[in-house]
This record gives sequence, structure tokens and C-alpha cells, in this order.
Amino acid sequence: MEPSHRAEILPGLIREQACAREEWQAIASRSFVPLLVDAPRAAPFHARLEGRVNDGVLFSTIRASGHSVTRSPELVAASSESYVKLTLQLSGAGLLAQDERTATLAPGDIVLYDTSRPYTLEFSEDIAAVVVMFPHRMINVDATILRGLTAVRIPGDQGFARAIGHFLAGLASALPSLDEATGLQVTHNTMDLIATMVGHELRDAPWSDPHAEILFRIDRYINAHLADPDLGPERIAAAAYISTRHLHTLFQRRGTTVSHWVRDRRLDHVRRDLRDPRRARDGVAAIAASWGFTDPSHFSKLFRAETGTSPSAYRAGD
Repeated sequence: MEPSHRAEILPGLIREQACAREEWQAIASRSFVPLLVDAPRAAPFHARLEGRVNDGVLFSTIRASGHSVTRSPELVAASSESYVKLTLQLSGAGLLAQDERTATLAPGDIVLYDTSRPYTLEFSEDIAAVVVMFPHRMINVDATILRGLTAVRIPGDQGFARAIGHFLAGLASALPSLDEATGLQVTHNTMDLIATMVGHELRDAPWSDPHAEILFRIDRYINAHLADPDLGPERIAAAAYISTRHLHTLFQRRGTTVSHWVRDRRLDHVRRDLRDPRRARDGVAAIAASWGFTDPSHFSKLFRAETGTSPSAYRAGD
């Protein structure tokens, strides 16, 4: 299901051009989340957005005059959905502020930010950027843990981020021309790469909250063993070298349980595989079993309860 604030933008291509600041605010708010846009009134303004929506992920390329974007507390409070945004700076300079941090962006740099909290973006000159917006669940990282990376510049001239940047820059121009099945497959592959980059950056990040660090290690273990039907609290706690009681306490602070967390991660993967053309010949039960759901009847009831439809209907796009 597409996010409510983007209800009018259905999966497919997006090509919109604005020549006025007011038009650009409407387009940016419709394409991403509600935003406030400001630009110098003395100079001519131009902006263009091209992109594609696949499986709830928006890939876009923006080319615009210098301007600023604000996600105010009031706009955050009025939004029912929250997402992660990744910006790859292609040209020009940018400045992102969120969570009492500021990231200065040069061409090639990557930055992450969260639409559930206020932020500002400032571009003092003409810019081009690739912006990817996706639900938190697409990278299997808890929102509280991801907070350690928001508004942190990821240099685009070194390491894995450099490869990701080159890939995203090329993908942005190629994605609109891909057929639906290929576009969906590329979307999933790209999210895997982004998730890998996020995991790499978090692994090397300084942790100010020891509980967040433990949860990050726990999540990595869970994500690596989702296919094991015997994955449970006792095994997870043992792998993290903590007691089962401590594990349950950590997840209570998240507002969930260990079992629900594992179940939701598994359901995310099943939903993805049901739409994946590479698994078109696999039966629903086989896909469910590959993610730890060994009882087909129980899985079907659980899937319907969570999504409001049957696995077969979901696969067909109904």
C-alpha cells in the first residue's frame, strides 16, 4: 500500500517540473512528505523532479536552484507515516541539520535523515541530487538505532559508500526506462545495498548508548538467522551474551516483544519475495517456509491478519 501522503503518486514514473517556489513546494510535498520550501525571490527559480516508485520506495533525481527545505515540528505532527531519506549529492553543496547535528555535503557525499523528526536542508547554489525515500523496515534497522546516523556525512570518496554513490547515480537515470518486473528486482537489490552500507556505518560508529549498541548486534544476528524456524529468545540472548530476561527488557523498551519483532521481519521478507519475479515459480508455502514459517495454515492466517489480504491476492497485486 502506498503511503497516504503520496496517494496520488502511484507506482510508476514521476516527471514534474516547477518554475516557481510555490509550485516546487507542492511537488516536493506531494512526492516526499509535507515540506516548507523557501528560495530567494530576487533570482529566477527552476526545479525538476524525475523518479519512480517501486514497492513503496521512491527513487528520484532533483535538479534545482538554490533553496531551503524545512520539515517543521508541526508538519511532523500532522503526518501519519514516517520514512528514511537518503540523499546523494551530485553537484553543488548542501547542508543538512537534524538531531542537533549538521552535515555539510559535497558532490559524492551521502547522508541519511528521518521524516519523523524535524530537519532542514539548505542549498546555496544550483544543485543536483539523488534522493531515495523508503520505510524504516526496508533496511531492518530500528529507528532509534538509525538515529545515530542521521545528519552524519558519509564521505563519497572512500570505501563502500563510494561504490554505493556511483551505483545510485547510474541507477537514477536508468530506472525510469526499466520494465516493472526488472524495476522491482532492482529496487530490492538496491535496498539490500543501502542496508549493507547502513550496517557498515553503524558497526564503526561510536556508541553513546550501550543499550542501542547491544540492540544493533542483536538485530544483526536476528536478520542473519530469520530463515531458521528455531530462532527464538533463548538462542538470540545466548548469541548476545545476555540473559533472556535482559533481552525481553530491551525489546519492551522498543514497545514490542522479541517474537513479534522476528515475526515482522520475516513477514517483510515474505511480502518482498511474493512480488519478486525471481520467485514467481515458487509456491506461497515454499516462500513462507524459506523465512521460518513452517505451518502454512498458521502463516496464511497471520499474513491476512497483518496485511488484510491473502498471500495469493497480495502476490497478484489485488
